[in-house]
Amino acid sequence: MPRCDHEEADTRIVVHLKDALDKGCTNCLVRTVDTDVVAILIGKYHSLTSQHQMAAIWVAFGTGKNFMYLDINAICHALGKDRSTALPMFHSFTGCDTTSAFFGKGKKSAWEAWNAYVEVTEAFNNFMNHPYMTVTVNCKQFQLLERFTVIIYNKTSNLDSVNEARRELFSQKNRPMEKIPPTQEALLQHTLRAVYQAGIWATSDQCEQKPPTPEGFGWTLESATKTWRPVWSNLPVASQVCSELVKCGCKSATCGGRCSCKKAQWKCTELCSCQCE
Repeated sequence: MPRCDHEEADTRIVVHLKDALDKGCTNCLVRTVDTDVVAILIGKYHSLTSQHQMAAIWVAFGTGKNFMYLDINAICHALGKDRSTALPMFHSFTGCDTTSAFFGKGKKSAWEAWNAYVEVTEAFNNFMNHPYMTVTVNCKQFQLLERFTVIIYNKTSNLDSVNEARRELFSQKNRPMEKIPPTQEALLQHTLRAVYQAGIWATSDQCEQKPPTPEGFGWTLESATKTWRPVWSNLPVASQVCSELVKCGCKSATCGGRCSCKKAQWKCTELCSCQCE
């Protein structure tokens, strides 16, 4: 086999599988307990079988009572080419080993949202066909993902903006903060991380991937520890920029030191009646 620069065993499996098919193997069994590997194999199935039409790919998945054999051919035929190819990006965007999931929203909720908004398949496939592509809040692919995120949190919503969905769910439907979508800026950083991971999976059949630096893809390198840290958002901390909207419940200018702002070690704002220092 040619030299392989893959860092993860997840993608090296595809290189070995492709090598086996190139050398005449038609029935292949992959053993794994990692759902990432299953998603990768489904995503690369049509690419692999386009050159090896007689290939039969199976996965021995799980352990103990949860052990099962997965017929990748049958799964991909049931999903169709578009969904099969798009699956790795869907998996990356909704949470995998290297990307976070939306709080309280598992794969079942995300899959139901995909069924309700099939238009997002175009964005998933675009990212798989163009690894590490540039993403901005104004590009069509991100706008499709933004609408998809809104549907994950509220299937009946007609909104396209996560910021508008946050406002509606919080102010009109009394949703707590942990049950509303992320801000648009936070979603952009999450999307960049998902795109980076999906780019690695999209090139998993290449012996030398040569991925770009994670910097700029929702990650930043800590100079002190030399470790990569996720960039959650570039927006300022809400408690620092919105403190001027906070007010205490004091009714007069002389509250006798019982001010809730003072107890929280905050200065009273212009909205406060007592103006305690």
